Amino acid sequence: GIYLIFDAKDAKAYVGSACGSDNILGRWRSYIANGHGGNVELKDRNADSFRFSILQRVSPDLEPAEVIALEASWKERLHTREFGLNAN
Repeated sequence: GIYLIFDAKDAKAYVGSACGSDNILGRWRSYIANGHGGNVELKDRNADSFRFSILQRVSPDLEPAEVIALEASWKERLHTREFGLNAN
């Protein structure tokens, strides 16, 4: 699926994706474990101000390349590369 992490402290947003059997739930568990899920732009932020939203659900069987293409589309629509927290 495709998800949004919104930092309520400064109104910056991050779009991410997850696929496979664990999908979004599995990905969000990694954020819970360390506060940033390995994302460079989230590492120095306080996860207490994060708000999570699901932007689009996808089948666990969808090819990873298709999920990444959907993620890129959301980054473009929400301008998270230019004005948000997506470095890629």
